[in-house]
Amino acid sequence: MTTTKTLGIALLLAWRTAVASDAAPPPFGAAATTAVPGQTEAQQQTGKPRVKPAALTYGIDYFLLEGGGFTNSEQADYGASLRGSAFVSWRPNATWELRAGGRLDGDTQGGGASDFTKWQLVFTDTFVRWREADTRLTLGEQTIVWGRVDAIPLIDRVSRVDLTRFALDELRERRLADLALRWEQDLDSFKLDAVLLPLCRCALLPDLKSVWSPVNKFSGEILGLAPTPQLSNFVRNAKVDDDTSGFGGGGVRLTQTGGSVDYGLTLARTRQSVPYYRFDAAALRLNGEHPFNNFAGVDAEWTAGGLTWRTELGYTADVPVTLPTGAMSMADTVEWVGAIELFPGGRDTRLNLQLVARSLRTSQDILELDNYFGLNGAVETTFAQGRWKAGMQFAVGLSVSDWYLAPSVSYVGWEPFEVYLAGYYFAGEDQTIGGFFRKQNVIVAGVRKRF
Repeated sequence: MTTTKTLGIALLLAWRTAVASDAAPPPFGAAATTAVPGQTEAQQQTGKPRVKPAALTYGIDYFLLEGGGFTNSEQADYGASLRGSAFVSWRPNATWELRAGGRLDGDTQGGGASDFTKWQLVFTDTFVRWREADTRLTLGEQTIVWGRVDAIPLIDRVSRVDLTRFALDELRERRLADLALRWEQDLDSFKLDAVLLPLCRCALLPDLKSVWSPVNKFSGEILGLAPTPQLSNFVRNAKVDDDTSGFGGGGVRLTQTGGSVDYGLTLARTRQSVPYYRFDAAALRLNGEHPFNNFAGVDAEWTAGGLTWRTELGYTADVPVTLPTGAMSMADTVEWVGAIELFPGGRDTRLNLQLVARSLRTSQDILELDNYFGLNGAVETTFAQGRWKAGMQFAVGLSVSDWYLAPSVSYVGWEPFEVYLAGYYFAGEDQTIGGFFRKQNVIVAGVRKRF
């Protein structure tokens, strides 16, 4: 039996399991401030009310079954993905909580030059938590997403990135639990949030043959770098490693809520989650490294004129960059995001717009873009008494040609399942995301279930 058939059978069994588990108890909601995996702080504050705590709960957190075809890729004609996560939570009293969870991932790709099938298990939130009055301590695998804006929160410095499907998922599915010691302290209208990462877990990477890999050995390109003939030849033939050893770092965040303007201050020294690839010409090797970044950021959120305004400003020291010789150097980065959220024509339609600016502060010639200015966001509307939903996610470069368009339509009347059809279009110049994935346009259909 071929690996593709094996994956197909497994996907069918997972589908039947997810349907049968529809009556399972809902996820445990320990407190109003408990993070929903992958959501920004603003999304957590506007989420559904928490579920009443119970002594023992269990169930399925998330399920996804998706397949699609690539329209212009030389690497693959089709691909399919399975994501299924389950959990068990025990809260014997108001002070203690124990939770364990895991996710099964299945990915396959075929019909081209880069066929593969891969299965893996990853941790979801698995921790021990103690709480007393305004204090909460958590030790273990936990999903922590700092920041106020959608899609690209600059303040998000202590989370683990999931790159296995790159941008095909929303932020909540692109963040994984990471081993951490977390202290949360409420101080009237202020909250102190301190996180220590004892290990460098860093990003979960796709298979090197995947069209979503940041290193494309088929084309000889690396995400973010201007291609050259010498670089392309090296990448095609080099061995690729990813070093995730060592201490992960930590960060502290102070936020204030309840006033006319909510604001926050964040300081962090953490390992870069997405790898930087250093060239080792002697060994014909690309070493994926995760150097420490020193970060300071401020953010704010307020409502005026019926609109919600959000902004984040961050300064990062010691960002690795690549010289034309292939050597690594360091630069400083200033980044800003300004966002606006509104509901034109009523609550059925939501529009979110974000301006993004990034500047690498260096006097050297580098292969990365030194300045970037762009617009991204999403528009989403429901119709037919809320049973159908249509939307568009997008990102457009204003300082350089860079395009990402993701229209979708879905049927949500079959709760809690959502059946959808979506397309992902990429285009742009070298060094941009759209340019790197310009030959990976894809149309997908799938079903997902969120609790």
